[in-house]
Amino acid sequence: MRRSILVLIAVSTVGTLSGCVSTGGGGGGAAERFGKTFYLDGAGNWGFGSSEVSVGIRQAGYRGDVEIFVWTMTFNPLADQLNIVGARVRAAALADRIANYHRRYPENDINVIALSAGTGVATWAIENLPPGVNIKHFVLLGSSLSHDYDMSRAFKHISGTIYTYYSPHDNVLGAVRVIGTIDQKRGGDSIGLVGLKPPPGYEDRVVNTGWSRRWLRLGWAGAHTDCTNQLFVRREIGPRLLPQQTPSPPADDTSARPVTAVSH
Repeated sequence: MRRSILVLIAVSTVGTLSGCVSTGGGGGGAAERFGKTFYLDGAGNWGFGSSEVSVGIRQAGYRGDVEIFVWTMTFNPLADQLNIVGARVRAAALADRIANYHRRYPENDINVIALSAGTGVATWAIENLPPGVNIKHFVLLGSSLSHDYDMSRAFKHISGTIYTYYSPHDNVLGAVRVIGTIDQKRGGDSIGLVGLKPPPGYEDRVVNTGWSRRWLRLGWAGAHTDCTNQLFVRREIGPRLLPQQTPSPPADDTSARPVTAVSH
């Protein structure tokens, strides 16, 4: 536990000194006519999954655009994990981007995939979508959100399923018990350790997938970020997101803009 906390502090210090950030994304433009998937990295936005998620779901047959949404306020993992005010500000920006895409392509599926603290930002964005704006599926990887977080408000804007991938061997989330979850709870387990407790009435729309040795063949070893690896995404996550594969015209052709990785 102490070693995990020290690792987080060390990583935070390096992030502050280097200011490094890795982003990637889909092609925007024509790809957006087939659908949209937003991906959020974890605290500090160190680039875990930024290219692998996009490539992996495309290899699975996904033809829509993939946008890497950069939500970090500091590029410092520890600071981002504890900055709930900043995270909610970025969640509002993500909600605006989702709503904007929905306005242009109201018939298309929208998915959200998020890692670690990014799952909190994504959840708050989904909760605050305007009436009538929904996403299809929400995928949580190594989530540092509390395992009993009430997702009933988010489900009002989710037409499909919440998929979570968790591992009791995630040492980073073990340290989060002491540091605090992205929703500022201490002493309890996060979703990425034990899975999500479904809100009443939504039990059949939450799919919790725990780590086991069988996942080693796809590169998920049960650590904090390795479920973002390209093979795992292609074989396990990508097939869950495949929407209709017929392109839809935008509701307003003049408002369509190519969208790639962005930081707002």
